[in-house]
Amino acid sequence: MENQQTSSNVESLVKVVAFDYSNESLPRDFDIRIEVAEQREVLEQS
Repeated sequence: MENQQTSSNVESLVKVVAFDYSNESLPRDFDIRIEVAEQREVLEQS
């Protein structure tokens, strides 16, 4: 019984926040650096 009560207390403390996936507020060079890093990672794995 104690485990159920503890888990319900934890769930009530968690706040669900919508994540904004838009990168429009970031500078363009930041976006380019991310793309280069992703390409480098793909090349290193192959």
